[in-house]
Amino acid sequence: MIQNIIDIHSHILPGLDDGARTLEETMETLSQAREQNVRDIIVTPHFHPGRYMVSPSEIYRSADMVRRECEKRGLDIRLHLGQECYYYSELAKHLRQGTALTLADSRYVLLEFDPDCSYSRMLYGVQELQSIGYQPVLAHFERYRCLSHMEHLYDLRERGALLQMNFDTLRGRDFLFRKNPWRVLVKQGLVDFLGSDCHGTHFRPLQITDTWKWMEKELDPEMVRQLLVRNPENILNDGR
Repeated sequence: MIQNIIDIHSHILPGLDDGARTLEETMETLSQAREQNVRDIIVTPHFHPGRYMVSPSEIYRSADMVRRECEKRGLDIRLHLGQECYYYSELAKHLRQGTALTLADSRYVLLEFDPDCSYSRMLYGVQELQSIGYQPVLAHFERYRCLSHMEHLYDLRERGALLQMNFDTLRGRDFLFRKNPWRVLVKQGLVDFLGSDCHGTHFRPLQITDTWKWMEKELDPEMVRQLLVRNPENILNDGR
């Protein structure tokens, strides 16, 4: 199994959104991550108006607490800060003001829409962020009904959006619309990132190892490295 995996999508900071509920759950999740060769993890609490408006100051405080606990326990894993940003009319303003966070202080934005949003709205949101210098990364793109139409998926890629798929999808789980052969899209190179979207140990636990047999059998080793290490490194390096 590949070493030093980078997970770009997680909800593991304790008590901030619908992810990990306690510090102990966070630490158990991080221990599981290290056992599965995750070395870097971007924490991405929701930025979702009316549901989870987690402030950067809350994220900084929580991440510092978790880092101190990692050091105390000798857990060698690096945390980077970000958010999963729900698209709405004020998102660009929040990103520019720093009241919503990009991924690891880079220009990459983990962008979320309603599962039933129209393709025209999705495209508008992607292009709005691109126009002011951000690089949208579409979170768990396999959940969006409009992208079950392949012409929309190809169009979005041609327009420069990047696509993140959840590991659970490769296990045949946790996607809403089953029209497309999602595994085929990975094999065709249409997917830019795999992410856990882990919410702690109680919901969607981090289970990279469970998808490894399929990746090892079906994907070229260089493609696996691109998905799990090199493409995520582009995000981390962009923020330095």
